[in-house]
Amino acid sequence: MAIANSLAFLLYLSCSVILIRNFVQRNQQNSISFPIGIMTVLALIFHAADIFLTMEDGWDLSLFSTLAVTSWLMAFIAMLLGARQKAAHPGIVIYPLVALSLILKTSVPSEPTTILTNPALEWHILLSLAAYSLFSLAALQAIILAIQEQQLRQRHLVGLMRKLPPLQSMETTLFQLISAGFILLTLGLTTGLFFIQDIFAQHLIHKTVLSLIAWCVFAMLLHGRLRYGWRGKTAIKWTLIGFIFLVFAYFGSKFVLEFLISHG
Repeated sequence: MAIANSLAFLLYLSCSVILIRNFVQRNQQNSISFPIGIMTVLALIFHAADIFLTMEDGWDLSLFSTLAVTSWLMAFIAMLLGARQKAAHPGIVIYPLVALSLILKTSVPSEPTTILTNPALEWHILLSLAAYSLFSLAALQAIILAIQEQQLRQRHLVGLMRKLPPLQSMETTLFQLISAGFILLTLGLTTGLFFIQDIFAQHLIHKTVLSLIAWCVFAMLLHGRLRYGWRGKTAIKWTLIGFIFLVFAYFGSKFVLEFLISHG
């Protein structure tokens, strides 16, 4: 398990360094995109092996094990997006964060809180984590978009911002991520209803309420986009608000339960 984790960490970090160097130097030749693809696939394989070895007896719902699954999904989605956005590969930002999550998983002591063996419940959790992954990517996209838009308004687009895709293209990608995440979040919330027996005893009240608020925020954003053409600062603001609710809904509540209450 430690070997798989270390190899995945080194591969993600190597991909990050190469992608950042290529972005800064505007070197996008096909001769180096192929090794990056192979290295990313290998990183995903070792990352998946680390997750499998951690959860071979059942789905471990502890904070950092869950974060490992989420970061794997983020890396996988970033790889797919990078295939069509070679000029500004999302892995430049995502892969270092994924590498950090692998370090946290091994360095921060954490004991399994709940082990699941119910396949239906595992699919519910996987749908929810896939939604969180997409919204995490959307939040990062929104932050970059905010910086890019601010510099454009000041007519002072400098440095690496000049090398990003056009504002409209960045915004289109943002709403594609939000739309996909919203569908998965809807499926995750719907399937989750079947597993709620006692919302208070299962410590699900905060998670459920905050997730529903986030769902409403993203629903309003997508409605505003279709009906009123929301974009720019409005889209960025609503994206980040919805994402913050999701972070508190799942990872925030798990952090409180595992590290504050249990050690209190």
